[in-house]
Amino acid sequence: MQLFTEEWPPITFSREGKPTGLAVEVVQAIQKRLGQQQDIQVVPWARGYRMATSVPDVMLFTTTRTAEREQLFTLVGPVALGINNLYVRQADTLQLRALDDAKLHGLIGVYKDTVFQQFLERQGFDNLDISPDPQSAARKLLAGRVRFWFDSNLTAPAILKGLHVPTTAIRSVMAVEENNLYLAFSKGTPAATIESWRASLLALKQSGEFTRIYQRWLPGELPPMKVEVIGIMPH
Repeated sequence: MQLFTEEWPPITFSREGKPTGLAVEVVQAIQKRLGQQQDIQVVPWARGYRMATSVPDVMLFTTTRTAEREQLFTLVGPVALGINNLYVRQADTLQLRALDDAKLHGLIGVYKDTVFQQFLERQGFDNLDISPDPQSAARKLLAGRVRFWFDSNLTAPAILKGLHVPTTAIRSVMAVEENNLYLAFSKGTPAATIESWRASLLALKQSGEFTRIYQRWLPGELPPMKVEVIGIMPH
């Protein structure tokens, strides 16, 4: 099985050429329990998503649960829970009464083929500025090239930190939707493989190891303790 992830700190990212982050540590702990050593490839999200939607026996993480993705993948998790927010620069005094109001107030920065782009397109937004990665989208907000940046509360602070920018440089103008993050297995992945990962994730949570990993990366946040398999049912 091929494993793909992206640069989306602190959930998944690379440090000195090696994958790390909350979900990377969870995946590595599952691999250890299963006696597996597949390399985790950190790639642009669009590339990983393309592989996971076209090649069997691929696992892409982390993937937000949506109705569309339940038709494309077998999802195991969740491994993290967050909230997707529309962010503006701190000095911006804009207030939104409803999400649709953001259609009238300038460009919204998202990155390619992500849940952020897909969600807004389903809502009829055509004022999207699409970047190849979340760091580029954040830079555009900070430079005033877009009015909004759409990302998760789990990752926005770490992305700003990586850009050497304080979190006080931006503020949330609207909490838009929950972001439940899963491990996504591509169509054609054997049922036995998915069951072994489900059982290992459950054991990881029951042992307390998952909670220790989660709170090391997201101090003060409550970890999701259930484990479910949704989406395509493997054969």
